Amino acid sequence: MGNRLREFRTARRWRQRDLADQVELLSRRVLNETLSVTERTVSRWEGGDDPSPPAQRVLAVVFETTPDELGFSTPTPGLIAASGLNLTNGSDIGESDVVDAFELVVRLTRSDASDATLTMLARRVDRLCRDYPVRSAGDLLAESRRWLDRTLAMTERRLTLTQHRETLVQAGWLSALVACLTYDIGDSFGAETWREATAELGRETGHAELIGWSYEIAAWMALTSSRPADAADYAAAGQEIDRTSCVSVQLAAQQARALALMGDRAGAEAAMARGRATLTHLPSPADPEHHFVVDPAKADFYAVDVYRMLDMREAATEYADRVIDYCERPDGTIRSPMRRSEALLTLGTVAARNGELDAAVSRGLDAFGDPRKCLPSLLTVAADLDTELRPHRHEPIVTRWQDALTTVRAPLALEP
Repeated sequence: MGNRLREFRTARRWRQRDLADQVELLSRRVLNETLSVTERTVSRWEGGDDPSPPAQRVLAVVFETTPDELGFSTPTPGLIAASGLNLTNGSDIGESDVVDAFELVVRLTRSDASDATLTMLARRVDRLCRDYPVRSAGDLLAESRRWLDRTLAMTERRLTLTQHRETLVQAGWLSALVACLTYDIGDSFGAETWREATAELGRETGHAELIGWSYEIAAWMALTSSRPADAADYAAAGQEIDRTSCVSVQLAAQQARALALMGDRAGAEAAMARGRATLTHLPSPADPEHHFVVDPAKADFYAVDVYRMLDMREAATEYADRVIDYCERPDGTIRSPMRRSEALLTLGTVAARNGELDAAVSRGLDAFGDPRKCLPSLLTVAADLDTELRPHRHEPIVTRWQDALTTVRAPLALEP
């Protein structure tokens, strides 16, 4: 009986090329290496050839299932076969050398963790990262911390070298997620600690993308702390480390925001163009809601900020409307509450600059309505609207805005 790969692929209406792209895209995140997969590779797999165990783990993450459910049955190779040693070939290698080499292979391939365990871990980490846009920051943070503790405990078990590295990579993604969530609830000191842990895990595993995300988080934290020059420096440094994955696109976006905040329109537009050029060479992600994935819709979101900061009102309005259309599903649910809220604040800022106070306050109050918030980011954008409304603070409708802003600021104990 063959595997079920074709069945899973066609259920998503993917071509073989689409599946090959997703395996290449996710392999870097799951394995810390890019698997070279072509349509021909997928065709062989669907024809009955079993993928390698690492490829099986990536495929399981792609389809949110297990290798068993996909119908794979790769046998575990014997230690001698795995070592490549022939102990009976009468070569000139001394018996003690052969035994020592064999013992080394035994130790390196001995493990208390199965491939199924690593697959389950990768799937869980992927799920947590995809929950970021919609789940309560506090709830998601608590669960992510629990899984990070379990993952770090796994590194104390007997693992192969490959398994140990893969486990540390998953710990790196969890650490990055915890850093973001910790910052969302206003704990900048804790967030910086987890950001540094992410960078260290990236260096320990040689994972350039993880290191890149640690710089991206640093740039984001600097931007929302009124340090645009630092943000630009962090973004530039991150792009030196990773120029090819999706993090380079987001680093370019953060650089554009920082330059826009400093009034450098040409530099900001050049950074945005550089990010979009990189994005065109990346495969479309199957999981755009994943926090550490960038797609054209996310690039549009960052453009909203850039154009608002540069007071390019027509462009800011166009991109804000585009972001809101993307976020609001036909059934009334919100795909990304935080993006929608910040786009609404941008529309409010533009309205205030145009002297439309009622529309400005209405947009601003609507932006505060969703419980899923990143407080530092939300308040950074809200500050622009507040600046425009302050000259009209004696108007009753503006008083409503100021009262709402004070309530949102309360958890961070910020002064109005």
